[in-house]
Amino acid sequence: MIELINLTKRYKGNRGIGPISYTIQPGKITALVGENGAGKSTLIKLLMRQIQPKVGTITGIDSNRIRFMPDDLEFPTTLKINEIMQLLGQLKNCSNALQQKVLQQVGLEHARNDVVRSLSKGMRQRLNWAQSMLGESDLYILDEPTNGLDPYWIAKLKKHLLEEKEQGRTILFSTHLLATVDEIADEVLMIQNGEVILAGPVQQLKSQYGVTHLEQLWLMLRKENEG
Repeated sequence: MIELINLTKRYKGNRGIGPISYTIQPGKITALVGENGAGKSTLIKLLMRQIQPKVGTITGIDSNRIRFMPDDLEFPTTLKINEIMQLLGQLKNCSNALQQKVLQQVGLEHARNDVVRSLSKGMRQRLNWAQSMLGESDLYILDEPTNGLDPYWIAKLKKHLLEEKEQGRTILFSTHLLATVDEIADEVLMIQNGEVILAGPVQQLKSQYGVTHLEQLWLMLRKENEG
């Protein structure tokens, strides 16, 4: 169980997040929802120990055992896909067979000898996805994983996350796509201006507020907070 306790990280101009207290349930998919600048990436950086909170604590995370897909991973442009996977595979102690299996899962097996600079945005995002599948961990964190993916690969990603959940992994992902949250998330954490405006089980919240889609609920809450 991952506990966020009074977690606060603020920058100049009051940007950032907090205070936030929340329990990320083990073996569940939790979606982090908010507009650009709401604080989603700040929260993920705190979970990854890339930055430190000004106040508060995080318990239940071994930062060395997280499978992580950042929102934008800059790969060396002159390296081939295979070379990147081999390097990361060595760092994460993954076999060549697993590396090739992962490339096949993201549809890059036939492009394994292509250099990064020749890849489309969608292919680079799929390479980012591929690297996040290397290594062993019970916690999977993905920051805006659908960015740059077409509808086919978004569907593949959703299927992949549900399969990871079936294997008992705890998953946290941030997104702008509320339909994706409706489809695969067990819990949702809605953030606006660095503060949690609503959190809890997706189905319970929709029932409580009398809506059929989270988009309706999000627009309702956003209007209330603007008022």
